[in-house]
Amino acid sequence: MSPACRRCVRRRTKCHYSTKPGETESHALSRRYNELLDRAKSHEEILDLLKTLPDQDAQDVLKRIRSGADITTILSHINTGDVLLQMAVSPETRYRYEFPYKTEMPEDYIPDNPYLDSLIYEAASLYSAGRLPARLESSTASRIANLGSDEYQNLYLKPFHAAQVVDAQLADVKLSTWTTVCNDDTLMRDLLGVFFRCEYHFTAAFQKDLFLEDLATHREDFCSSLLVNVLLGYSCVCSPRLSNRAEYWNPQTLLYRFIAEAKRLWELEASEPRITTIQAGILFNVFHNLCGLDEIGQAYRIQAIALAHKLRLFDSTVEVQSERIRQGRAFAAWALFNWETLVGFSFVFSPLLKQPPSWHLPDPTENAPWYGEIWVKYPLSHRLFPSYFGQVLKARSQFRVIMNEFCQAAYSEDSEINLNKAYELLSRLETWFQRLPGPLQPKTIVLPGHLQLHMYYSHLILTIFEPLLDQKTDREPSPHQIVADAKKHLQTLVRLYYLRHGFEAMDLFIVIPLMLAGSDCIDAIGAKTPAKKLETLRSTLLLVAKGLYNQRRNHYLAEALYRVIRGRMRPLEVALLREAMT
Repeated sequence: MSPACRRCVRRRTKCHYSTKPGETESHALSRRYNELLDRAKSHEEILDLLKTLPDQDAQDVLKRIRSGADITTILSHINTGDVLLQMAVSPETRYRYEFPYKTEMPEDYIPDNPYLDSLIYEAASLYSAGRLPARLESSTASRIANLGSDEYQNLYLKPFHAAQVVDAQLADVKLSTWTTVCNDDTLMRDLLGVFFRCEYHFTAAFQKDLFLEDLATHREDFCSSLLVNVLLGYSCVCSPRLSNRAEYWNPQTLLYRFIAEAKRLWELEASEPRITTIQAGILFNVFHNLCGLDEIGQAYRIQAIALAHKLRLFDSTVEVQSERIRQGRAFAAWALFNWETLVGFSFVFSPLLKQPPSWHLPDPTENAPWYGEIWVKYPLSHRLFPSYFGQVLKARSQFRVIMNEFCQAAYSEDSEINLNKAYELLSRLETWFQRLPGPLQPKTIVLPGHLQLHMYYSHLILTIFEPLLDQKTDREPSPHQIVADAKKHLQTLVRLYYLRHGFEAMDLFIVIPLMLAGSDCIDAIGAKTPAKKLETLRSTLLLVAKGLYNQRRNHYLAEALYRVIRGRMRPLEVALLREAMT
């Protein structure tokens, strides 16, 4: 108990000291000065937030201040977990992700590699002294000026998961009128926003703008309760706000409840030939795949195809009510063809759809609204950026036509790929690659959807030529060279993806390239592997394992694949992985 002065004893009040025990007057003065500085800094941070936050978010902060909450507490809450406001805090836009084992790009990847001449690689190495091999440093330094504009600063120096989708149609829709599972429209709009940023780029089962228009106006041409519920269930696995998003079996999760309601509606509507039912069938199939329940999911895909045939969805000569309906039918037809082709390729069977739709795909530069652009806003940026969704979808559709032809030739009964067919497919793939639009060229690719497109290009080439390595031919390049280049490009793309975007954000379609690269490394690692090559293989393998480990927080398929990869690793690599993950 501290002693009291005579005056405080006489007044029977507590004696307050200007100094703390063992503290001199000068030290106390310095301490109080620093406390005032900290308080002023906190107030400045709050003021900056109020200046830069969107109106609604700024109002939320102001309400907390007016309610009497401590400024420091408000800032702490924002910085440690308030998802709504966290994106307004200035992000670290420098090189953010470090390879878990060897920090540099392997020397073996450098020769004749177009992806190492890309802006995304230059930007990832911009603030990292020594990241670039010596032979690239001088040329890169001369081109860093290309990153000076606001557009490059955002696209190439910030991870895509830091961006938010901005869509006027999404801002005010009331999803609670389409589902009985949840009445929190703000939460459900947030779920859809995250879905449109990530998974929609690769799945695209429906045309976004047509769907949102009908969602807002309660029309049912391109929206239904069935489609809304399965979409919200799928969106749950995309949202980092839901910590148990991978637990598809847990009835306490929002994910489970949305999917249960969607399945109830499916039982009622599965035989009705509607475009929205077909689109729901695609999403059900995707969802069951990411849960590792692909055999159950196949029934939804097959029923969706049966309904499409009843609607004559692939026939562009069918008379329809309006241009809007024609657009929706065409988009749905290509979405189903693209998905069926990918499933056939992934599960090694000939697709049920043998011919692409007869619907013409317009030029995205002349008719971008046909595709429905995804616009995003990065933290502290005052402009919106396109994701080039139209260019991606058209290029992917053209690519899937070639993939579909390969699947029929390779996986049909009494059929196989010979060298002549392989080189014919390669020629078509190379022509497709050379004709990619500007944003999808190796020099300029940056977003996850762009990188995925190139990954599957290398994946298809590997699948075509690896079975032919034992066949002799005088053609150039040889199958061995083609396979070696495809592996190098695929592993480079996996590394570039990680350098810019990391592996934490939901991306179902990154796990297959990861698994492919990881399996290739495990097969190549042995007791007689040269030391230099072994280090390169280890660095790629540990990066793959890290990617699958991070994705397992989002969906169960990644958990299963991570266990497969880890189970095949030697004890030495397992020990290195454990060390790299801590």
